[in-house]
Amino acid sequence: MNHESVVVMRAFHHFLKIMTASRFEHLTFNLLNFNFFKNSEGGNLLFSGGPQLLFSLTVIPYILTMEVILFRGKRYFVKLNEQIVGTFVIKEKPQALYINSLSVDPKYRRLGIATHILDYIDKLANQLGKKWLELSVLKVNLAALQLYKKLGFVKKEEKKWAFTLKKRIDLNVISQSYKNISNSN
Repeated sequence: MNHESVVVMRAFHHFLKIMTASRFEHLTFNLLNFNFFKNSEGGNLLFSGGPQLLFSLTVIPYILTMEVILFRGKRYFVKLNEQIVGTFVIKEKPQALYINSLSVDPKYRRLGIATHILDYIDKLANQLGKKWLELSVLKVNLAALQLYKKLGFVKKEEKKWAFTLKKRIDLNVISQSYKNISNSN
């Protein structure tokens, strides 16, 4: 990536806003925008059949199941000029924050939005005195695996289709990029 791209991406982050979402807002958004997941790298491998069959047999049960699993999680939207460009859910564990369903709109990928989200979560974990960030990622989602590794995540557990990754939180350091972003909001 050249220097000009980095400058544009940093300026772009000044317009991102992370805000909490209600369960209803999150559910509605996911039902109306399931392409966030379907179009992820590796996500389309989980879907088959025509559009109506896909939605009825796969997407709706998946989304409803995830909402039940994430019931106690805190939901967030990442907005750019009032448009939702990313979502994530965090669940608090005794020693960690667990990141669920981190997704970025396919049109806005590779612009640093996921890094921005993870910086935000890192700062939040630091404020809560957590020792770890944890998340799961599909084994076929190579772009996400590469990003998580670059940001310091390591393998905690391997399952059939996914890895559980963890990252130690340095309780004395807050991400410089997040400081810069939060000072501009």
